[in-house]
Amino acid sequence: MSKFKSILSAAKNREPEPEPEEFSQDAVVNQPQPVVESQPTQKRGRPKGKRSHPDYEQVTAYIRKETHRDIKIALLSEGDGREFSELIQELLEQWLVSRT
Repeated sequence: MSKFKSILSAAKNREPEPEPEEFSQDAVVNQPQPVVESQPTQKRGRPKGKRSHPDYEQVTAYIRKETHRDIKIALLSEGDGREFSELIQELLEQWLVSRT
């Protein structure tokens, strides 16, 4: 016996939901309409990240696994939520400044 059989049987035996009543056009016109202020719609889901941001470009670099692990641990220990890419950006900018 399927574990869904009882759910399916219950769904088949229940009464259908009543249809919403249709209103005549006159009834809708004579009722006062609520004033709805337009609000900016907020998009649902995740905010756009660096991948889709035009000021960022994804690059690849090879570093030792141990170094990468130690950096991730250190960033988590800081507790301020700084990302690995932010650290790399900061270090590369410092290196560029030191060359001038």
